[in-house]
Amino acid sequence: MEEYLTVKELSARIKLAKQTIYNMIHKNEFVLHKHYYKPKAKIILFKWSAIEKWLEGDSPDWNESTPCPTQKIEDHKPARIEDNPTSSINI
Repeated sequence: MEEYLTVKELSARIKLAKQTIYNMIHKNEFVLHKHYYKPKAKIILFKWSAIEKWLEGDSPDWNESTPCPTQKIEDHKPARIEDNPTSSINI
């Protein structure tokens, strides 16, 4: 039997903040009727088997430009001020 999770349950299971999950929905990283369903306007249920495939990188629409969900943070190059001269934030 298929397992469905709420945003809160998914957040706890894959160790991502709820807001991060909502952001991923907004960016279409999670796809309606593939990764999640909306049985009512304010209810989102995630299909656990589809999320597992997404985590493993087995999604059929996976491509080089899509960041790997399990990619380590160390693999990313940090932005430097010189790389973005229009930035007004000094860190």
